[in-house]
Amino acid sequence: MKSKKGTDKKVEILIVEDSATQREQLQHLLEEHDYAVVAAINGKEALAAAQCRRPTLIISDIIMPELDGYGLCKAVKSDDKLKDIPVILLTTLADPRDILKGLECGADNFIRKPYEEKYLLSRIDYMLMNLELRKNQRMQMGVELTFGDQTHFITTERQQVLDMLISTYEQAVAINGELKMREKDLAHSNQVLSGLYRIAEGLNGAVSVKQVAEMALERALELPEIQAGWFFVREGEAGFRMAAACGLPPALECAEAMEGDCACRRQLLSGALDHVTNILECECLGRAEGDTRGLRYHASIPLWNGTRTVGLMNLVGPGKGLFDEEELKTLYSVGHQVAMALERAYLHENLEQLVEERTARVARLNRIYSVLSGINTTIVRVRERDELFAEACKIAVEHGKFGMAWIGMLDAASGKVHPAAIAGRDEGYLDQIVLTADEGTPDSCKLVARASSRLESVVCNDISADESMSQWRDEALKRGYRSVAVFPLVLEQRPVGVFALYAPEPDFFDEQEMKLLIEMAGDISFALDHIAKEEKLNYLAYYDALTGLPNRALFDDRMAQHLRIASHEKSKTALVLINLERFRAVNDTLGRSAADELLKLVAARLLSVIFDRDSLARIQADVFAALFPGIKDEADIARIVEEKIIGCLSQSFTIAGQELRVSIKAGVALFPGDATEPDALFSSAEAALRQAKGSSDRYLFYARKMNAQVAERLKLENKLQRALEREQFVLHYQPKVDLNTGRVIGVEALMRWNDPGTGLVPPMLFIPLLEETGMIIEVGAWAMKRAVSQYAAWQAAGLQPPRIAVNVSQVQLKRKDFVAMVQQAIAVAGNPDHGLDFEITESMIMEDIESSIEKLKNIRNLGVGISIDDFGTGYSSLRYLTRLPLTALKIDIAFVRDMTTNPDNMAIVSTIITLARTMNLKVIAEGVETEEQSKFLRLLKCDEMQGYLFSKPVPAEQVPALLARGEEKP
Repeated sequence: MKSKKGTDKKVEILIVEDSATQREQLQHLLEEHDYAVVAAINGKEALAAAQCRRPTLIISDIIMPELDGYGLCKAVKSDDKLKDIPVILLTTLADPRDILKGLECGADNFIRKPYEEKYLLSRIDYMLMNLELRKNQRMQMGVELTFGDQTHFITTERQQVLDMLISTYEQAVAINGELKMREKDLAHSNQVLSGLYRIAEGLNGAVSVKQVAEMALERALELPEIQAGWFFVREGEAGFRMAAACGLPPALECAEAMEGDCACRRQLLSGALDHVTNILECECLGRAEGDTRGLRYHASIPLWNGTRTVGLMNLVGPGKGLFDEEELKTLYSVGHQVAMALERAYLHENLEQLVEERTARVARLNRIYSVLSGINTTIVRVRERDELFAEACKIAVEHGKFGMAWIGMLDAASGKVHPAAIAGRDEGYLDQIVLTADEGTPDSCKLVARASSRLESVVCNDISADESMSQWRDEALKRGYRSVAVFPLVLEQRPVGVFALYAPEPDFFDEQEMKLLIEMAGDISFALDHIAKEEKLNYLAYYDALTGLPNRALFDDRMAQHLRIASHEKSKTALVLINLERFRAVNDTLGRSAADELLKLVAARLLSVIFDRDSLARIQADVFAALFPGIKDEADIARIVEEKIIGCLSQSFTIAGQELRVSIKAGVALFPGDATEPDALFSSAEAALRQAKGSSDRYLFYARKMNAQVAERLKLENKLQRALEREQFVLHYQPKVDLNTGRVIGVEALMRWNDPGTGLVPPMLFIPLLEETGMIIEVGAWAMKRAVSQYAAWQAAGLQPPRIAVNVSQVQLKRKDFVAMVQQAIAVAGNPDHGLDFEITESMIMEDIESSIEKLKNIRNLGVGISIDDFGTGYSSLRYLTRLPLTALKIDIAFVRDMTTNPDNMAIVSTIITLARTMNLKVIAEGVETEEQSKFLRLLKCDEMQGYLFSKPVPAEQVPALLARGEEKP
């Protein structure tokens, strides 16, 4: 029983923890060690309990509602009746500021979460033992600590400072120990993997059984802790022969020491040793007499060639478990490579005899050897899967003289096999075949299906007679295929693809060829495994493992590429840094798993609006970076930040049943305005982000001047939105006059913005922004309805109103619902005589000609006249013009203005008029300002004119006077 000064009274400890699970675990631990425990769920409740019960010790969490651990500690140390009670704070020690704040509030000790139970109990014992010491040695100390650019002066007892320093040091030692252990494990694993790959690599040059055995052992002894090894090869069904040994202790150097039976050979013969295993105790070493150098254990590696075991390699070391599970799996693959090398060595040693017996057969083998050697060389050199496949197929055709070779990858979800590389004479052959791993699929290639589903090599040595090839026999024979073999590509005991070879000779694939080709498929499978692991390492080097986004290193590289392109194209690129505010509070309050989930959801949200994964990265714990190439101007990126980034993140997130909302700060820098180099651009964005964090703005641009420009652009955009809502837009009308009669026969409706603050705003100052923001859709619909209403009003006033032409924006014409929008506008008239016409530029129509023709035909059927505006300045095709349902062409002002002084312009105007008459279209000249221009147009038989010669655009109320004036004789 824990007691004080020999009494039986239990030591009472007050624990303060808002997490019910952690509170119950801590209470159970302390009560199990005979402490009396009082629990509180927050600092406020704990302070009341301390004042009431006067516990011997207080253990408190830091992040809590009501009153946190720092506040509780400060309150206890400020109370004369409680200040002698030691306070232990539980924290992550993620920041040195935690220690400073603990010292400032008077904490006696820190313990890092998650804590070890023994360590916590030892610190409690230590605090209890030092209670009396601290009472008798109350020496106040002043400590000045500097952290960053801040200086902290802390006044406390000397023992308290010592306790805090001891606690911090112990935690640092523990963390350092963990890091060193992880570093040691990683270095060991890297050393083992490197050694294993060197074993496989060294086999390529071995041409005899002895060389294979010696090379394998020589490279194996480079593995960590491996001190010796020996190599047995099979002889007959039950015999073994020592092929090589390396580093044997003296007790095993005599020949008889390695003779006789042993567990590993028995297991190999019985089939029990079908995987690499750590033998706990070697029988040969156990029964040997003499110096064994203390060696007792080894790992046994069966040498398996796919159909049988051809030998055994034992690697000896001082420990029981030489290799972990992952290393044993890799060793198994290495054993397969060694077995294949042995088979190759057997063939090589007997090559002379084979040459004498079957010269032609050797020629075939040499082709296969050449393929195998070339592919092995490629495997060592190539680091990309697609390049490996392409090279392997090419080598098979060029060196192996196969008619065709292809590699297909298996889609595990659908079961389909998709060709990834092809060489040789294909000519559409594979396109006719259903390639799948499902043997029951109709019209599928049975050879491919069987190889994929059963993980076995499949051969057809006579395509002309084999029924499994009957469906494609004619096409195969036409291309010179006489036999075919399909080999499965296997990764971690599962099929991932096939390698198919088509030979020009029948009966090409016999047992020996198949052995080599199976080895070749095994080599490719081994290379796939190596590439997959290398890709994983590369992925971790360049991608954030939590969110799957690029990390800072990859993002910097991608940004440099984007900026080079932007520099060449002279375009703008924006870099946006996005910081999640108060993210640390989420981590400390809800835990790391909840914080990680939040980061994943934030990344997914950002990807949903940015789309390009390469343009988004997580560069710090709570900071994302986004790159936006090809932006138009500052207002463009401001709109993206507000509508896309802030818009998507403003919605709540649900994590572990709780609803969370996050707020962000963003910094924006522009290329090339703010910087022309990637590092400088990043620094500019960081500076903007820092400034945004210290301001009330959600985001800031790097340059102050730019901020003002963006604000002005957004201000104008907001004013236009209000103008639409408050009906501040008006239409002015410019007459179109018949050149023969002088009568007004039409008007063009021109939009004006009647800004209460500045008066009428010219269209060139606001129409582009309406189109850019999409507000032109709503404003354009209003203009059509307003024109139809005005036409009806003139009719009601007893006038014979001219038709009203409204300009149509490219943004409007592109919309699928444009025809429906026109229908809604003319419905305002309530009768077929709506008086509405359209003016559309020729470049706008030609952008999507087929869609434009269909829409304009539907509009023409509604009684709407269609004129091509600014004709002659675009790139119209006469062939398409004849298909358009047009009523008139308008000659651009640029030709009319100088027609009386420029013969070329006069010729263009004359040509357009002639073209229009040929197509039965009216022709209108715009921008007519002089009598001379009017006279020439009349002589050229132009139908109508529009311009300041007759009238500038006027409000609706002045149009009746213009109609009356037009009744007069010209």
